[in-house]
Amino acid sequence: MKVDLSREALHARLRYASEISDLRAERRLDSKLDMSPAGIERRLREVSELLQLCDSLRQYGR
Repeated sequence: MKVDLSREALHARLRYASEISDLRAERRLDSKLDMSPAGIERRLREVSELLQLCDSLRQYGR
């Protein structure tokens, strides 16, 4: 698959992304990461639990 990287194509993709985005003030921070110690710890715990799940599923499949 070849992606058109022309100026016009890039502009069109950016315009489309902007049109479908919800940029209301109350939603703007939804995509931001919580970099507080608690937020980082929460993500690390989630990743650890997902890794354990993957390991158990891998062992189950053997």
